[in-house]
Amino acid sequence: MKILIVAGVPTALPNEKFDKFIGVDRGALFLAEKGKRLNIAVGDFDSVTSDELAKVTAASDRLVKLPAEKDDTDLEVGLTIATTEFPSAEIVIYGALGGRMDHMLTNLELATTSRFHTFAEQITLADEQNIVKYLHPGKHILPKIPDKKYIGFVQINTADSLAIENAKYPLAAEANFKTIYASNEFIADTMTVSFTQGMLLVIYSKDKK
Repeated sequence: MKILIVAGVPTALPNEKFDKFIGVDRGALFLAEKGKRLNIAVGDFDSVTSDELAKVTAASDRLVKLPAEKDDTDLEVGLTIATTEFPSAEIVIYGALGGRMDHMLTNLELATTSRFHTFAEQITLADEQNIVKYLHPGKHILPKIPDKKYIGFVQINTADSLAIENAKYPLAAEANFKTIYASNEFIADTMTVSFTQGMLLVIYSKDKK
């Protein structure tokens, strides 16, 4: 199963097939206005008008209305519902990388937290320019994505154990000297990364036109 969670207002929807749609706050309105039937709409909806909320309600199988003041963000609640009700699903979160920087950093960190750590490799954050994936320790073969020229890596508590092979800029684990490695490139259809602890954020990206 593949689930699309839309948070915020992206400029377009990804060109993929999804089995279920979850809209988070204005992301729910975006899906409704794109003619999508929402399985779940979740949020405090303080950024939509009463007419827009009515439109979301009519387009949704279930509406989860949250209080404006709460400990979790709307997206955290939406992701909790998705991982609880569909624990084996692949989840793509769209529209969570733009806008306010505090929101973006919070969204990037979600899959690294204890609540979602188990599901991290099932979660992808994406927009028109970037694709962010999460890896647990081990050896991983990364496929090239044709329209994404660059690939970057962010180490989370890896103790500098990251090694990168078959890349334009290879890295031996013993030569590791920083937390973030940006602007690497593929030299073949795949690239290999390995590390022994922590978590790795893999960021596919391209220049903005």
